[in-house]
Amino acid sequence: MSDPKNPFVHSLTLSSIQLVKVCVLSVTLLPIRLLIALICLTLATILAVVGLKGLEKGDIDKRPFTGWRLAVRNVICYILRFMFFCSGFSVKIVGKQASPEDAPILAVAPHSSFFDALAVCVMGAPSVVAKAETSSIPFWGSLIKYTQPVLVHRLDTNSRLNTIKQITERSEGRGWQQVQIFPEGTCTNRSCLITFRLGAFYPGVAVQPVLLKWDNMTDCVTWTWEGIEAWRIIVYTLSQFYTNLTIEYMAPYNPTKEEVQDPKLFAANIRAVMANKLGVTTTDCNYLDYLRIEKSRTLVKKVQKLQRKMLMPLIEATSEEKQLTVNMDLLGERLGVAQDLSELSVVEELCGKVDLRNLRLVTLLATEEDALETFLAQTFIMYNPELGPDKVSSESLEAVLSTVMLLNQKEAKEAVVNMSKGEDDLVVEKKDLADFLLNKKPNYVKVLRCWEGVDLLTAAGMGDLLAMSASLTKEMNRRMEKVAESGSNLLSAGKEVVSDVSATITASRDKVTDVLSSAVTSLHKRTGSGNIGSKAETPDNKKLD
Repeated sequence: MSDPKNPFVHSLTLSSIQLVKVCVLSVTLLPIRLLIALICLTLATILAVVGLKGLEKGDIDKRPFTGWRLAVRNVICYILRFMFFCSGFSVKIVGKQASPEDAPILAVAPHSSFFDALAVCVMGAPSVVAKAETSSIPFWGSLIKYTQPVLVHRLDTNSRLNTIKQITERSEGRGWQQVQIFPEGTCTNRSCLITFRLGAFYPGVAVQPVLLKWDNMTDCVTWTWEGIEAWRIIVYTLSQFYTNLTIEYMAPYNPTKEEVQDPKLFAANIRAVMANKLGVTTTDCNYLDYLRIEKSRTLVKKVQKLQRKMLMPLIEATSEEKQLTVNMDLLGERLGVAQDLSELSVVEELCGKVDLRNLRLVTLLATEEDALETFLAQTFIMYNPELGPDKVSSESLEAVLSTVMLLNQKEAKEAVVNMSKGEDDLVVEKKDLADFLLNKKPNYVKVLRCWEGVDLLTAAGMGDLLAMSASLTKEMNRRMEKVAESGSNLLSAGKEVVSDVSATITASRDKVTDVLSSAVTSLHKRTGSGNIGSKAETPDNKKLD
């Protein structure tokens, strides 16, 4: 079942009948299919290696394959289609694939599985736009190279510009096969179409939209960021009697003058046409949202490490009663740690040079049950209180979105403009921020949710408890060694050890009780539960069992 609000989540629950079928076919049909797939992949890889023989790395991108190399590519496509057929895949084709002259670029969506490679084989192995890492995958790497791909290094800005240039050159040149791109840039659960990457739309040439529909009662093929593992997808899918795929070619889309000048408009309009044909919605989420989620989880771990080094909870160290503007040279003293402590780097990462409000904010996100509600409430309390409880300045909100939501400066500015009345509006209202997060950017909320359930309240006391436990153990060992040395006075020494250890345990118990009582009292004060302890039973009026 897919989460309709999050296109990057997919879960699969098999019925009892499906489980029985998978168990039976996984030991009967699955091994045969895997053997055939291995043979076909090996043969196709050998042909690809032979076809690439004598070509340098740069030669693959210089000119389109012709003659025997083109014939080898066609043979490879037939071998792979045979492999998918033997694996139970059934393909239905609707419409007709345009020629390279009529549509130099194929935009294929939704992209939801590595089994979408079947569509590439059916389309005659056009030049795929793919991550650079895919070219090193065993078997598939050589096959991808043989399509003369446009490889993208996602984290390299120059590579992005080179990719756009390469796509433009191929779309305008003669003799090249079509360029095929999954404009979403990552796999989704097909519940909606996410933001299209713009690479296919910069050339300003005709694009043919191609729709992929996996029409099956049990969705075993979907592979998203959060979902079942790749090996389970392979086992479950190949343990079905058949798996249906419909490839629908839409009419080539010729851009208007406005769309040629504005690739973002071009991409949005093609996405709208494809979404309407599929009967799904669109969303502004993309794979970068999940990169932020991973970075947020890393940030959480850094804050936890800092808390473990501190003698007091962060919630107290950043309390409203204390000044939240602090000289970074005195930060260690303020938090009760050494100034050269490496874990302090996370404070500067969150707060810059002097302002601890962001650290206070993420600490509150970890303390409260609902991170979103806490974020909405505290942002308007802590920043620009002079504007009232329901307004915050655009400048402050941009800074918060950059540090807590991990948006870059451009994204933060665009988000604030989207929430406000326009670029000239210097104030954002709470209701507009809530609507933006809940309805337009649900994955931003997931960045906040990373802080939920993070234990920052009691971590500070753990060091004291462990120290007392170690001290008690050391004292017991010392006493026992004394007993061993005094064999003649074993009985009396034993009584002394028992008495002293009992006294030590009692004292330690009192210290632990004081620490825990202080932590609970502090917790109730922070959560508004009132004073506690007036009627509580203390160690002084309770007998030791």
